Amino acid sequence: MKRTIKAAPHTRDKKRQKITQEPGHTDNTEAGTSLSGQNSQIPKQQMQTSTGFHFFSDAQNNDFRNAQITNVAGNLNIIKGDSGLSSDTKKITADMIASATPAVPIVFKGREELVEQGVNTLCQQGLKFLAILGAGGMGKTSLALHIMNSDLVQNKFGERCYFIPCELFEDAESLVQGLIHVMELTMQENQSKQKVLFSHLHSVPGDLLIVFDNFETPWNHGNSRIGVKNLLEKIAKCRKVSLIVTMRGPNGPGDILWERLGDQSGIPTLSPVPAKEAFKAFVGNKLQSSDDSESQVDSLLYQLEYVPLAIRLSAQHVKRVPLKTLIRMWEKDKTSILAEQREPGRLTSVSFSIDLSIQIFRIEGRTLELLSAISFLPDGIPFWVEHLDRMFPGEGLSVNVSTLLESSLIYDWNKGLKMLAPVQEHVHSQYPIGQVDVDQLEMFYAQFLENLPDNDMEAQAELQLHINNIEKIFKAQMNTGHLEVSYISAVNTLYRFTRFNPVSLSLTDLILEKNKNIKKYDEVELKLKKAKMLRWMGRFQSAEDQVMLVKDCINEEGNISQSEADILGRCYDILWGIYYVQAQYEKAININLQAQRYFKQSQKQRALANSMRWLGDIYFMQARHKEASEMISEAQQLFQQIGNELGVAECLQRLGDIYRMQGRNDEAIKILLDAQNQFQTFGNPVRAAECLWSLGELYRKQEKYDEATETIMKAQKQFVEIGHKQGVADCLRTLSRIYMNQRRYDEAVGMFSNAQGEYQNIGRIVDAAWCYQYLGVTYRLQSQYESAKGAFTEALGLLKGFPGEKYKIGWTFLEFGHLLFDMEDFIEARRKYEEARDIFDSHGQLEKWVDECSAALAELDEAVSQ
Repeated sequence: MKRTIKAAPHTRDKKRQKITQEPGHTDNTEAGTSLSGQNSQIPKQQMQTSTGFHFFSDAQNNDFRNAQITNVAGNLNIIKGDSGLSSDTKKITADMIASATPAVPIVFKGREELVEQGVNTLCQQGLKFLAILGAGGMGKTSLALHIMNSDLVQNKFGERCYFIPCELFEDAESLVQGLIHVMELTMQENQSKQKVLFSHLHSVPGDLLIVFDNFETPWNHGNSRIGVKNLLEKIAKCRKVSLIVTMRGPNGPGDILWERLGDQSGIPTLSPVPAKEAFKAFVGNKLQSSDDSESQVDSLLYQLEYVPLAIRLSAQHVKRVPLKTLIRMWEKDKTSILAEQREPGRLTSVSFSIDLSIQIFRIEGRTLELLSAISFLPDGIPFWVEHLDRMFPGEGLSVNVSTLLESSLIYDWNKGLKMLAPVQEHVHSQYPIGQVDVDQLEMFYAQFLENLPDNDMEAQAELQLHINNIEKIFKAQMNTGHLEVSYISAVNTLYRFTRFNPVSLSLTDLILEKNKNIKKYDEVELKLKKAKMLRWMGRFQSAEDQVMLVKDCINEEGNISQSEADILGRCYDILWGIYYVQAQYEKAININLQAQRYFKQSQKQRALANSMRWLGDIYFMQARHKEASEMISEAQQLFQQIGNELGVAECLQRLGDIYRMQGRNDEAIKILLDAQNQFQTFGNPVRAAECLWSLGELYRKQEKYDEATETIMKAQKQFVEIGHKQGVADCLRTLSRIYMNQRRYDEAVGMFSNAQGEYQNIGRIVDAAWCYQYLGVTYRLQSQYESAKGAFTEALGLLKGFPGEKYKIGWTFLEFGHLLFDMEDFIEARRKYEEARDIFDSHGQLEKWVDECSAALAELDEAVSQ
């Protein structure tokens, strides 16, 4: 017969302020685990003294220095004195235990594997000891209840399953008393309680299971650990007893060989899908499903980091307020929304649960300050063993880290110290970091940036782990009036890495806004760097406006100095790049020539060579391969003269692309492989990935599809790591073409659509149009003629704004003609072929495509004559 776990009727002892759950409100709806939220009765005061925490608003009128604060049924209870338990606490009754025992949760998602693992452990032969560990609110209790209530466990242990809510007990003596209550053992006057208990455990006729829930309370209370440890280990030696213990922290209690569930940090948070299922189950029919609501729920759960109790508590609000309002509440008030509208407790308030951990594990003084510092850092402390003593020099905080890890308020992830979002928000709100620690962190990160490796690939990998910390610290310092020169140096370092442009841009804006005494040279440098970042991010008009702010300060009509010529050259260099990425090639060429003129005047040879190379790129994009080759070769010679090996490699890369387009495949592969190796040596990940992409395109044209796919996937991975959105889109487009060549049309269509969307997002309209053209071809090959017609029409509509794109416009007309031919609309097909031929003919270097159009027209005439 399956044993059910019942809660006793509600009791409240007003004198002792010991609050248990109300009837009908036993916690039976956890999302597969549980944490907690704000609205606790603990005042919002910073408590960073070594004398303990003053959790009460009228603390000035009470002397709690010798008091101990405990948790009874999830709520705080003050016990006077510093030795032993109060007489009230020793009078815990069976009804109080039953009242503190929750029912098996109804909503329980995403923990099936853990339940199965726990059940299998308990049902094996021999003694079994199961530890369910982790932070508050992760659902340890819920998991234990589901394991205990499973059919296999019930069949093995029957009525001999006992649940002990350890938040009621603070030492070995009270635990024994609780076991006697739940096992309903008879006590004779003057009998030893332990003797009665162990006599029963040794003589029990079948296997017996004890669940010690929230065991951190007696384990960490006062001087009770030795007694509690001895009791637990004696119970574990009883031949027929199996144990489940749930507690905060990464390690099970005592010298018992515990089988742990979860990972090194204990029970993990939920995965996104079951987290969403749990949220919806808690909300019920109050949530109106729509695309907006689905994305809003996804966003909220992501911000809550899928912590089960936070999911349950946030969902309760949707029964009263719209989802959009709840998200605004979280953004504004953070953990205050993660509480039920009642007396706060372990299972009804995230904030209460966090403060309970702080109290139980005696986190105070420098340990609390370290916790505050970690809560301030979005990335936590990466590689903490290496960095902690450098962040806080001379302090030897490793022991403090051990205490925090034991409390599960932080966890060790990939050799770094991290904190879950609800914990981070509460700690940062209630125990804010001190200015001294912020200053130390600023000094650490200023030095960290100076010491980054010269190799960009290595440096970016290191920087990625700390980038959010750097942004947070420098912004905090600037907003409080710290205007150090080191911030400009930091931005200049970050500027090396396009992946971090959003961070560099936000710091640049803050420096320009806050520092009114900035030197003119630094101001110009920052503004031009800002323009380049805006261009890279596809914000072309903003980039152009920023350049003009600098350019218009110099009178080009008068005699200008060498330094002014350099500034003007850099302005024009950025401007032509803005027009180039928008396929405004003629305008870009004229501006590029202006840049070259000023670079010659300022005698900036490297900048001049770069401009010449880029002019070759513009010719390349116009399919003017002869002019492109000549200009790039000239730039290559200049790079060689000034000893710039990176510039030489960049010229090689583009020459390889020209040979690729000309069908000189073997030469192209050799050059591109050489260029790629050089870029890797120089630590230039963008150029190295571009070479890989070009090689993938070559393999595709040679129908070496496996090699092509492998190379493109490798390039795509590098582009993602760099944060190069155009490169990612280019790889998607090439993979689509590989699928199309392999007649994997459905996959090709999906991939082309993704690439098109990516290009559109970054303002690469011509590339987006080119994806529509490929979509049209793919649909035509599937005989989906109307879809193909729509795609070609979209492509031509976008290309209308770019008359210089003669190759792409002509090719789209040609493919459109092939579609209309297939549809036997011969009149329209002829018009498209003729338009394509005229466009190719006007270009001057696209003769072979003129011939292809003529061949298509001849085939059309033959079809009509038949």
